[in-house]
Amino acid sequence: MSLSGVRSLLLDLDGCVWYGNELAPGAAAFVRNARAAGLRLGFLTNISSGAGAAVATKLTRLGIPAEPLDVFAPLDALAEHPLMREHPPTYVLGTRQVAAAVARLTHETSDPNEATLVVLSRDAQLTYERLAEAVHVLHRGGKLLALNLDARVPVAAGRVVPGNGAIAAALTTASGVAAECVGKPAARFFVAAMERLGMEPATTIMVGDNLDSDIAGGNAAGLRTVHVGGDTFSAHPQPPTPTVSVMGLPDLALLLQLEAVEAQA
Repeated sequence: MSLSGVRSLLLDLDGCVWYGNELAPGAAAFVRNARAAGLRLGFLTNISSGAGAAVATKLTRLGIPAEPLDVFAPLDALAEHPLMREHPPTYVLGTRQVAAAVARLTHETSDPNEATLVVLSRDAQLTYERLAEAVHVLHRGGKLLALNLDARVPVAAGRVVPGNGAIAAALTTASGVAAECVGKPAARFFVAAMERLGMEPATTIMVGDNLDSDIAGGNAAGLRTVHVGGDTFSAHPQPPTPTVSVMGLPDLALLLQLEAVEAQA
C-alpha cells in the first residue's frame, strides 16, 4: 500500500478538517481514531489571522482537542524567514493581528516611502489605497513576503473566496516583484513543522484539499500526500499529483485501517 508505514499526519484545516466554523464530516472521529491508533497528528494551516495558539482554541471549541504546539501556522514561522532576519522596515498589508506580530519582530511602518518589505496576509477590509501603497513600496525596490499563496479559500456552503495568492498576483502584476512565501507551499514551512512536531518525512503524510499548497508543498518537502475532497482546481497548467486521492477523511481512515473509538462523554 502506498500509505504503509505511516506514523504521523499533517492535516490541513480549511477544506479538510473544517469549513469556516463547521467541522468537515467525520473530522472529529478521524482525529480521535488516528490518535487512538498511536499516530502523531499536527495541524498545518495557512491561516494568517493568528498563530497556532488561536487556531488550537478554535479546534478545541469545535470538538477536536488541540494544544498550541499541535498547530503550525505562517505566523509561527515568520521570524525565521530569510527576508525577516535583517529586521527591515516593513509595510503590512493585512489584519491588525498580523501587523502586531510583525511589530514584535521588526519596525512596522505605515509609510510606503520608508518600508523596504511588504508582508502580505488576506484581509477582508483591504482597500485600493492600501494596495496602491504596497505597490509603491515594491516599485521603489522593496521585497514581497506573502504569509501564504492560496489562490482561494473554501468557506461554508461550498463557496470559495479570493485568497492571499490572488492578492499577491495582483501586486506582482503591478510591480513585477514576485512574492516569496512563509507558509504553504514553501517546502521550508513543512520541514519546520516536522522539526517542531518531532516527525520524520519518510513516515509522515500531508493531508489537504488544495493541490497548489498542500499537495505541491508536501511533494516538495519529500512527503507522501493525500488529496481530500475532489476539488481539482489549480492555478498551474500542470497540477501537482498526490500519492492518493480520497473524497473525505472517513475514506482515509479506511485506507489507514483505523479502528473506530467511541467519543468520551
